[in-house]
Amino acid sequence: MKAILIIPFVFALFVHLPSFAAPIPGTTSSKIMAPQLGIHKSKFGFEILAKSTAWIKTQPPKKSRFIETVYRSPVTRNNVRATLTVRVDRMKNETSLKKYVRRWIKEYPKYGYDVLGSKGFKTSKKQGYVIDLINARKKRQLRQVIYLNNKTAVLMTCRDHTESFSSSLKECNNIVKEFRWN
Repeated sequence: MKAILIIPFVFALFVHLPSFAAPIPGTTSSKIMAPQLGIHKSKFGFEILAKSTAWIKTQPPKKSRFIETVYRSPVTRNNVRATLTVRVDRMKNETSLKKYVRRWIKEYPKYGYDVLGSKGFKTSKKQGYVIDLINARKKRQLRQVIYLNNKTAVLMTCRDHTESFSSSLKECNNIVKEFRWN
């Protein structure tokens, strides 16, 4: 009786196994080797996971050599699709996170943004800085989270229309929380 129950299970297992096969095992066409969606592994020593959101990882703009990756909201609100850009800034000399942030805060008004607030933070594994910005004329709001490791700064910028920013920010924060230095 037990053999009768086991036979369909074994048959189903062998029928299912070829679906994981690749023409050459261990190549990128194999499901086993396929990249996980929403994961970004940088050559600059960090990774980001967007597994807890519905946001879609897309290619960075070709014109910008500093933008490493982009995550986009699957929905459009107020004729704007919220985005989270990940920018990498490589510096010649080491600097403190506070000095680096001060330099950026001076630049924002040139681009029409007012600083709503800024604050440093520290978790068990990383130290960062949060800057909230608004451009009232263009009705755009931003949150920038900055991490610094030696001579590499990572700037994660969430942007959306001011009216829908608070709902987009929840999703952005879920992605930003998954930032890790390798």
